[in-house]
Amino acid sequence: MIISLTVMMMMTKDIVTPLTNLAHTAKLVGQGNFHVKVPSIGSGDELGIVTGTFNQMVDSLDEYVNKIKESAEKEQEMKERELLMENHLKEAQLKYLQSQINPHFLFNSLNAGVQLAMMEDAEKTSVFMEKMADFFRYNVKKGSRDATIREEVEAVENYVYILNVRFAGDIRYHSRIDEDAMDFSIPSMILQPLVENAVTHGIRNIERPGEIYLTVENHEENIEIRIRDNGTGMEKETLDRICAGGQAAEGTDSTGIGIHNVISRLELYYNADGIFHICSEGKDKGTTVVLRIPKRGGDVHVSNTGS
Repeated sequence: MIISLTVMMMMTKDIVTPLTNLAHTAKLVGQGNFHVKVPSIGSGDELGIVTGTFNQMVDSLDEYVNKIKESAEKEQEMKERELLMENHLKEAQLKYLQSQINPHFLFNSLNAGVQLAMMEDAEKTSVFMEKMADFFRYNVKKGSRDATIREEVEAVENYVYILNVRFAGDIRYHSRIDEDAMDFSIPSMILQPLVENAVTHGIRNIERPGEIYLTVENHEENIEIRIRDNGTGMEKETLDRICAGGQAAEGTDSTGIGIHNVISRLELYYNADGIFHICSEGKDKGTTVVLRIPKRGGDVHVSNTGS
């Protein structure tokens, strides 16, 4: 009888202990702990199968919860980036519209001036006012939307034309454009502030004729945009400050969008670093800004609106 009881107790223990461990582990899993496991029995009976299946279920739950956490974190990061992007765009838009003049009134007035100039055979005045109207209309309409590279280049050309009228043609503008890249979309108000910076801090006060070179090239992985001037150049300390997030002081004629704003919006838009590059060989050697716009990167990609 003693031997029978002993054998019965051992058999009962072999059955009850795994079930007790399973119940305890299930309770921990129910509390949110997915890193616990039921000790493996090593047998091929029903208890061994149940234990193995339970451990597999816990692993699956752990993986599923991790995926949900990653998805939530990524969604939160995207919302934060969208909010930052929106703030930067609002800042850019507000600085472009610092005047209290109603934009529609401004456009209508400029258009009236164009008509008046045409009636008086003042062709140069008519073209100047038309360029002014196009430039301000672009800034207002594109303040919170994407633009094509073509539209950005046209804004640069209008801006340079306006400056040449104001400053008696002191700026020599050269462009080399790859037509295949012109219909890709990028954040708006990117190129004109860079050209403005090149004029204000590069060629405005030099004695020789100031020159601006704009190049757009369509590569396999990215679109490369270069803006080069033959101006005063930059010292290494200034370049380091710009790359670290600072910028040179804005001129009195500035539209208010600095290099730091451009860099921040590009990095937020493409969710990538290394898009903006600036270099200069030193004093009076000019400055070159290079944008390498990824055709695909992060959560967004450059789209070709012409396709």
